[in-house]
Amino acid sequence: MGPFQRILKNLGAMFAGKLISIIQQVIVPPIFIYLYGLAAYGEWLVLSGSVTALGMLNFGVQTYMNQDLAVRFQRGETQGYHIRQSTALRLLLGVVAAAAVLLLIFFVIPFDVRLKLHISRSAAQWTLYLLALQVLFMILFGYLSGIFMGVALAHRGAHWNNAQALASSGGLLAGVLFHAPFPALAGIQLACLLICSMGVLIDLRRTAPQVFPSLRYWDGPAVRDILKGSGYFGLIEMSTFLTYSAPSLLLNLFVGPEAVAAFGLMRTIFSMCRQVLAMFTQSMGPEITNLVGRRDWPALSQLYDYSERLVFFLISLINLSVLMLSPVIITLWVHKKAVAGAPHHNVSDLFSLYPYVLSSALSIVISLKEHKFQFQFSTNTHIELAKIMFLSYLAMDIVSVGTIRYGGVTGFLWTWLAIETLQVVRLVGLNQKLFAHIQKIDTVYITRLAVLSLAGLFATFAVLRHSATLPLITQALISVLAALVIGGISWQVFRVREVFSSMMGRFTKRFA
Repeated sequence: MGPFQRILKNLGAMFAGKLISIIQQVIVPPIFIYLYGLAAYGEWLVLSGSVTALGMLNFGVQTYMNQDLAVRFQRGETQGYHIRQSTALRLLLGVVAAAAVLLLIFFVIPFDVRLKLHISRSAAQWTLYLLALQVLFMILFGYLSGIFMGVALAHRGAHWNNAQALASSGGLLAGVLFHAPFPALAGIQLACLLICSMGVLIDLRRTAPQVFPSLRYWDGPAVRDILKGSGYFGLIEMSTFLTYSAPSLLLNLFVGPEAVAAFGLMRTIFSMCRQVLAMFTQSMGPEITNLVGRRDWPALSQLYDYSERLVFFLISLINLSVLMLSPVIITLWVHKKAVAGAPHHNVSDLFSLYPYVLSSALSIVISLKEHKFQFQFSTNTHIELAKIMFLSYLAMDIVSVGTIRYGGVTGFLWTWLAIETLQVVRLVGLNQKLFAHIQKIDTVYITRLAVLSLAGLFATFAVLRHSATLPLITQALISVLAALVIGGISWQVFRVREVFSSMMGRFTKRFA
């Protein structure tokens, strides 16, 4: 099986996963809000976000070791593979078990007062503990499903991630429909995760017995190397908390749960855009790792060029189109008429033009960054990147204490946008360093994306000021027309035809 076919299989698995995620994000929030109320939904987001930082306890071992083991297996280092695999697994099991015991302290903390919740103290404590266990066991689940990468079956591990996400989402939805208390909702999700973990082990034993995990080996000196290499992935995990969870806590503190819920809905809309785009970048991850393992730099360089043009085409098309359609999405999604008034700080009407345009701009920049990020991430050349991300997001949260207090949601969005832009600039430099011995990275397509996106954002802002209050069918038709225009321009700007011609030529040759 060639690189293109493996990427297609990974892409198919990614597509299924993103579809599940999008369905979850579309279906669960409006039902949750309808049955529990907007404030309760905001509290659920606060509780869920409060424990996500526990994912950092894997210290990046999961990601670093899955990629390191894949490289070792590709190079035939079988003995070293099993020793390091077993050592890492025992290390993760110890961390998870110790954390599960230490977190029993949750049951003496008055979370109802600390987080300004309306549910009982006992319910808050049990919910947080069960959600915490879910995060901890996800560390082990991710490590086990990632083992498939070593035998070029990364798509199979992705399918198990999809199964887990679908089971957890279905369980959560069932609990919501029965109006179960928060602890029960968290418990259902934890049970689904444990069942899927057993399924992964059974599948590994049947499909890839040569890489089935074992606890027989232990290499003490290797622990230091593992922690050193993976610790910077841990910083990236911490950056995720600083980016998505900490701002929700700050908004809840200074603005209130209603603003958290409205901001969460807005962020979810553009997060779905990025999830669609992430299918393409993340599907390349295992192949990037394998190409590095085989030291095939020319193929990696070509993959960088083709993927950049394809992803940039999709970035402009998807983000700007969804921005045009966002008033319709909000109206149909939560059954509340979108109102496009003058720019103001807080998203009190669930749709407010100014914050949504800023969110679209932010989504464009993050999507660009995630493409560049993938090449550092999948090659374990992530040390400087991890430092930059952690320190800049920490600075963002510190500054946001002031910008949220005086500027609300809009103040935070401007802060976030500035940080992401600075990260992109540095990340492009890291990509250039990665490929320095092969070729010089050209930034012409980044420049084109920036010009096209700025023009599109200003044009969309001007149109939405007048179209957001029109009948829904009229808004939808305008959005379709805008998508056709943007897509046509982007297709030419990024020379996508050449990419598709090359891909289809290889595909046709294989099955001729």
